[in-house]
Amino acid sequence: MTTDSEFTERREALRLEVRLPVKLEDGDGWTRDVSASGVYFETDESFTPGAPIRFSLLLEHVYLSPFRLECKGEIVRVERHEGTLGVAAAITAYRLLPQGEDPWLWSG
Repeated sequence: MTTDSEFTERREALRLEVRLPVKLEDGDGWTRDVSASGVYFETDESFTPGAPIRFSLLLEHVYLSPFRLECKGEIVRVERHEGTLGVAAAITAYRLLPQGEDPWLWSG
């Protein structure tokens, strides 16, 4: 059995426990935590570790109006949780969009 003193933290960035809506290409979900390098969210959609992913997070309380943080990344881990899937994704690129702009127009 591993004790807390034997646990090595591998995360490179501070994680913030925050619940934000996640828009996926084929569905939606809710974050459990977010960092500068990744996100963990829960969804009904199926994902495979190592697969690319595109998603956006709704940031409702930024500046004067809501914004979407559109992200590209890679699935790191998938876990089954009581009727949903927990998905950890590393963020490889991102951009900030006004709420009304279509997040899936990002090419490349």
